[in-house]
Amino acid sequence: MSLRVFLILFLTFSNVFSAKILCVFFVPSISHQMIFQPIWKELSLRGHKVTVITPNTLNDPTLTNLTEIDTSTTYNYLKNISLHKSISKDNYLFSKLLFMLNFGIITFETILRLEPVRKLINDDKIEFDLVILQNMNHYSVALGFVGKYKCISIGISSMEVYLHTHDAFGNPTHPITSPDMMLNIHSDVTFIDKVNSLLYNIWYRVFYYWYVLPVSDEIARKHFGNLPYLGDVEKNFSLLMVNVNPLIHSIRPNVPNIIEINMMHIKKKKPLPQDIKEFMDNSTRGVIYFSLGSNVKSASLSTEVKKEIISCFRELPYEVLWKYEEEDLLDIPGNVIIRKWFPQQDILGHRNVRLFITQGGLQSIEEAIFNEVPLIGIPFILDQYNNIDKIEKIGMGLRIDYENIVKDDFKAAIIEVAEHDKYRIAVREGKSIIIDQPMVGVEKAIWWIEYVLRHKGARHLRSAAAGMSFFEYFMMDVIIFLLGIVFFSLYVVNKLICSLKKNCRRFFKIKEQ
Repeated sequence: MSLRVFLILFLTFSNVFSAKILCVFFVPSISHQMIFQPIWKELSLRGHKVTVITPNTLNDPTLTNLTEIDTSTTYNYLKNISLHKSISKDNYLFSKLLFMLNFGIITFETILRLEPVRKLINDDKIEFDLVILQNMNHYSVALGFVGKYKCISIGISSMEVYLHTHDAFGNPTHPITSPDMMLNIHSDVTFIDKVNSLLYNIWYRVFYYWYVLPVSDEIARKHFGNLPYLGDVEKNFSLLMVNVNPLIHSIRPNVPNIIEINMMHIKKKKPLPQDIKEFMDNSTRGVIYFSLGSNVKSASLSTEVKKEIISCFRELPYEVLWKYEEEDLLDIPGNVIIRKWFPQQDILGHRNVRLFITQGGLQSIEEAIFNEVPLIGIPFILDQYNNIDKIEKIGMGLRIDYENIVKDDFKAAIIEVAEHDKYRIAVREGKSIIIDQPMVGVEKAIWWIEYVLRHKGARHLRSAAAGMSFFEYFMMDVIIFLLGIVFFSLYVVNKLICSLKKNCRRFFKIKEQ
């Protein structure tokens, strides 16, 4: 009997392993953090010892294997800036990239000065088996954690990644078929788009490798001490998980250690607050839900635009839930409820929701598609323009530019989408595509994380291109060699022709004499 018990225990626990994991999810934005929260929670539940640096802690006492380091003070910096003005499409690319670089440096230096983070970094006895690092814009300073602990590393992004990240994994970046999201180039590519994309591919790499990386490396050494060069650290990641989906994003070839994930944050619906539930249940014509997300705030819209929106809502035959962050709105229509926060997924899952007016963040779009709710998009920053343009193209909704919101046009767009079933049918078809996967959401992400741990970094998935310089990758040595042969051949042929001409002239001169 004892032998049988031993065999059962052996078979039960032989494939179970526990790793010490450091997760660095640092961007002060709940819309990004909600992608990562299920990951560190599930890793903890699976028995891994997890330490997380995050501005949005779970504070769940049942997660006994979890240590959370709270960096929510980084949200204070966001109070003093206007994201949608700093990185809107109207700003020059260079100014937007510089803003994001400076934003990243200020945010991360704030994190590195916090006492719990300093204590972690300065304790040389602490070791980790794996570092999971958020990949976002120009937070290259964060690579210092990977350089310090010299262990297996995995990158994860809540949105598309920039050119330098593809370079680090040896992933192809074709300027036409896979243009960078900063360019806002869509499927109908013009000749000017092609020129701009090619020049941007060249210019961006000069900017990143000759400016961003050296600056980040200097700052990282100040906080972490002696490190390998961050450019080398960046090339040694074992895996990258990118939150994209086939409806919104361009299909692109990926090397084996770049994994596409999506629907990470979708949760089971919870009961609505009683007043919201009664408001939505009693709606006879349906409910419009309006939220610009966590990074772009309705309260930051101009006074004129807010007046047009209120006038529009007053004339609608629907009830409206509007996420508005301040208490400065006057003359609120009777069919409108305003709150600083709404349980968005639960609201979108209500049977009476007719339409979701959104800024076009990927997470909001995925929630709408999952709940089969059509959209009106008002994009402000980064990938939101691409996202909404794609939504409009495939028939799931319409786009409105926030600079041009006027009552009549806004009202016409709302009624168009809310009253015509073709938009909801398109969303329903889109949902059938997204959810039809072998694994989806956190299940897929955790499987790949543990796969990398089981195979000690999974170096067999690494592309040979990841370790190549641009000189090697674009075969400049071969090109130079072949050009050398061509020029040498032309030189020889030219010499032969010159010699032949000279001999011919000499021959005819002798013949004339």
